[in-house]
Amino acid sequence: MLKRGLTAFALILILILGAWGYRQYIEKISYHRYLQAQYDRSFYQLVSNVENIETSMGKLMVASSDKTTIPILDEIWREAFSGQEHLNQLPIGQPEIDNTSKFLTQIGDYAYSLTKKVASGQKLSQQDLETLTKLQNYAVFLGKNLQDLRKKIQGGYELGNLRQKGTQKMGEIDRKILNVKMSNVNQTMTNYPTLIYDGPFSESLAKTTPKGLVGKEVSYDRALQIAKDFYGKPVESQNKYSPNNGKIKAYGVELKSPGKLPVYINVSQKGGYVVWMMDQRSVNKINISQSQALQYAKKFLEKHGFKNVESTYSMKADGSVQFNFVPVQDEVYLYPDIVKVKVALDNGDIIGFDATAYYMNHTERKLEKPKLTEKEAEQKVNKNLKIEGRKLTLIPLESGKEVLAYEFKGTYKGDTFYVYINALNGNEEKILKVIKTEHGDLTM
Repeated sequence: MLKRGLTAFALILILILGAWGYRQYIEKISYHRYLQAQYDRSFYQLVSNVENIETSMGKLMVASSDKTTIPILDEIWREAFSGQEHLNQLPIGQPEIDNTSKFLTQIGDYAYSLTKKVASGQKLSQQDLETLTKLQNYAVFLGKNLQDLRKKIQGGYELGNLRQKGTQKMGEIDRKILNVKMSNVNQTMTNYPTLIYDGPFSESLAKTTPKGLVGKEVSYDRALQIAKDFYGKPVESQNKYSPNNGKIKAYGVELKSPGKLPVYINVSQKGGYVVWMMDQRSVNKINISQSQALQYAKKFLEKHGFKNVESTYSMKADGSVQFNFVPVQDEVYLYPDIVKVKVALDNGDIIGFDATAYYMNHTERKLEKPKLTEKEAEQKVNKNLKIEGRKLTLIPLESGKEVLAYEFKGTYKGDTFYVYINALNGNEEKILKVIKTEHGDLTM
């Protein structure tokens, strides 16, 4: 009996130790994946920061008013500061990133000093523009090398490899940046100026409430039925999940059809509107053209009550294409009310839908009549821009206001820009640069 008791105790002890060891192993794997995800996020954010710096510098070359120059300079500073933070979070040796960090600091400080200069009533000098051009070239160089490293990381480098390969590659980048003479920047540096730009993360915007949601609060059961009707396919199971309730409070519904991956749908608590939908299925074949996909997207929107909308641009990736639509009222394109639709290129299924911006901003509007003619507004555009297209739009500003503006599409040194001139007072309100990618055109 004693022997059996000892054997049983030993077995129980082994099971306990085994369970503990397995738990430690799982926790170690989970922590490793967590760290890998954090490093990946920091790296991709760094790449995005550098690309945004390059884009903003291009905007400065076609800007013609202080109202647009100051926000662009502020954007450069914020991206440089953010890039430095993400750079320092990477598992790369400090000596290999010192000069890259210094470069980001200097470019941010320089943008800050120019903000103070413009805010005081001065104009950017020719020397300022030449310095910005040089800095843009350095940003292009850094961006290209970071893109090269990103491709290697996408090839399957794990945490240890990222540390080894990343340190080596960043060392190569830094050795070249080390040779960049920053004397022009250093001579122009002044004390840190005070930010005067009311950016997109101001409290006024954080308090914005959705304008397009009307009606009473709906229950989860009602939201579930709305989601099923929207999905329109047989459902074998359904679950509730907690969506990221930002400015629009919504119910999260997970629907699963037989033999398919789950589809996630967010239904607003107020009014019961489908705000967002994502189908996780992959697309392995391309059987329809992008123009055919556009027709599928238009029919989908008409079916769900979105009428008089026009596609403004698209992005193709991974066997699908995303179209951005805006309503058109009295020949004015209402950019605040954007709706995004993603179409699978194998059979035309709608696998993505996002009407967050639409329901945040859509309302009955009484549009003002332009006080400037199109020709008068065109005179306000920087002469460097070769204008190729024009139309009247309603655009959102970072302050949360909407303005009627003429949109002028043009090119400068091979790049495409959109410049927006206020149709009521002639102010230059915003500049967007078109980024060419293998997936389509993006605006920034």
